Amino acid sequence: MLVISKKAIVIPVLMAIFAAAGLPGIAAAANVVEIFYLPHPPAEAVVRDVEDILRKYGQFTVNKYSFEDPKSRQLVSQYNLREHVPVVIFINGKNEFVIKGQKVTFKNFPKGNAFVPMFEGNWSYKEFEGVLQTIARGK
Repeated sequence: MLVISKKAIVIPVLMAIFAAAGLPGIAAAANVVEIFYLPHPPAEAVVRDVEDILRKYGQFTVNKYSFEDPKSRQLVSQYNLREHVPVVIFINGKNEFVIKGQKVTFKNFPKGNAFVPMFEGNWSYKEFEGVLQTIARGK
């Protein structure tokens, strides 16, 4: 006689429900955006703009870390962030992406939005959102 436990039925059913609903859990890995920033108005403005873009995409967990918060030091060390930068953004552990054949690094202020010209990055909000869209589509 074949005996099937309730667990053998319930767990696959729950996994299918999570996957169909797009909910994080056993069935899907979460996408994580980590934002490191200096707690100064120009950098905080960039963080707000990035958060506004991220609100369009519910499948991203967002963590923010101030460079000046002692609790952030371990992560700053983990990502090997040694230079003075106003903003650095990691998406699923990466901050460098190739977009239309060009390497784009989500570091410093976005193009055309630099409070201090020497801290102008090579990325734009449009490129940031493009990476989010690609990840959201599962590509």
